[in-house]
Amino acid sequence: MLIIAMLLLSSSQLASQIFFPVLPQIAADLQMSQGLSQMMITGYFICLGLSQLVVGPLRDKYGDRQVFLAGQLVFVVGSICCALATNTECFALGRLLQGLGAAAPLLISRTILGAVYRGSQLREALGYLAMVASCVAILAPWFGGVLASWADWQFVAWALSAYLMIVALIGYWLLPTELSSNVAVSLYPHHIFKQYLALLSAPKFVAIALFKWTPTFIYMTTQLYFPFVLQQQFALSEAQFGSVMMLPMAGLLVGSLLSRKLQRHLNMAWVTGMFWPLLVLSGVCYMFMSFTLLNALFAYGLVMVMFGGYFAIYIQMLSEHFCEHAGSANALIGACELLLFTVLAVACNSYFIDVPSDMAWITWFMAVLLGWAWLTLFLSKWSWHRFLLDKRARSM
Repeated sequence: MLIIAMLLLSSSQLASQIFFPVLPQIAADLQMSQGLSQMMITGYFICLGLSQLVVGPLRDKYGDRQVFLAGQLVFVVGSICCALATNTECFALGRLLQGLGAAAPLLISRTILGAVYRGSQLREALGYLAMVASCVAILAPWFGGVLASWADWQFVAWALSAYLMIVALIGYWLLPTELSSNVAVSLYPHHIFKQYLALLSAPKFVAIALFKWTPTFIYMTTQLYFPFVLQQQFALSEAQFGSVMMLPMAGLLVGSLLSRKLQRHLNMAWVTGMFWPLLVLSGVCYMFMSFTLLNALFAYGLVMVMFGGYFAIYIQMLSEHFCEHAGSANALIGACELLLFTVLAVACNSYFIDVPSDMAWITWFMAVLLGWAWLTLFLSKWSWHRFLLDKRARSM
């Protein structure tokens, strides 16, 4: 199950990140403006967010295997459509289909481990999943740049299509056919809406979600801003851009390794609190340091360390508190993340970010939201009582 979770998560990650280094090339070949080419990326995220709202309840009702196969088929068709694209409309259709199909492997990769592991086993499994996710995020931009330097961006899309077909075959053989929960799930729209509304009205759910929402928003905002500003200001080619972006993305791996080590000795409250200052420090770098290539990568890398540190923790907290409706809970977090924060990322790039120092204000505002989430989760009587119990259990 750990292996298939890694493969499923990598599918969605590759589709979202492998095109970043070739955005300028796609824009030139298909005669798109910078804003329109960015919309091709964000369109994927918007469709991914919308489809998760449907895939989550479907997963809770019908299980992993059936939902995965249906979604992966749409995913593959969309990738092939991108590879065959000769105009903006065809490429846009491919990206939309990719977003609709990618919801299934992404969602199942986050829920399948919580269905088979508990306690320390779940923490260890999620730690390994976070490390693999970090490695894919590090290598995907570089891989896309290298493939584009060998051929063109269409070759990148064909390579992605082949990988998705391989994952589909593996998932067909390895994913379980039985349901992971016996809880009755209604697929009537008004029942689903009420369930999502109940989750959003729960402060604990929103606080857990912010550990995923805040770093993802900064990630999407930066990934839309950096390809153009770095390649234009520092004259980087696609391959060079993909290579230099490996440096900050390596922060994901550093963060996941640190989180895994720290959780063996410290409570979750301490671990999450120790990563938070990195967000504040990143804003300081954007505001008070000159905008050189090294400084830009360092400021972005600090956010990625925090992102990697929170990845496994957020899934673990969600699995513990919302295990009976894990699919729907993960779907709602993913949908809000990709719909709301994708729109905000585009708006920030279009109307707010004029100079690199503007990134500081965005980063600091996210730090304030994350601070509220930490206080909500870990400064209640229940949380401190659990902290003492966890500490006692670790010492035994």
